[in-house]
Amino acid sequence: MHNAIVAVFASREAVEGARAHLVEAGVADERIGVSTNLTEDGVAAEMPGQSYANQPCQPGAVDETELYADAARSGTYVLRVELEAGADRAMIDDILRRWGGRNATHPG
Repeated sequence: MHNAIVAVFASREAVEGARAHLVEAGVADERIGVSTNLTEDGVAAEMPGQSYANQPCQPGAVDETELYADAARSGTYVLRVELEAGADRAMIDDILRRWGGRNATHPG
């Protein structure tokens, strides 16, 4: 089981709306990371919570981020929610979907 939920969004408005809705629903703000559009800000587009040197999608790295690394590199917006024990995964997934997020943790 993944300890995070990752979704990919097409617009800044959608990812910001999803983030605000998650916080309103009780998800701690520090558990939410957003990567911005790579074409707008290459520094801010680093994987959420990671410095460039420690980004998990660096060549040779193998972990769940490979599921969404291509989306992050392609210029879309990526939102990652680090799950707490007992977190309501279904509620988080629902909020992300309502804001147009495509689930990249479990694609399909």
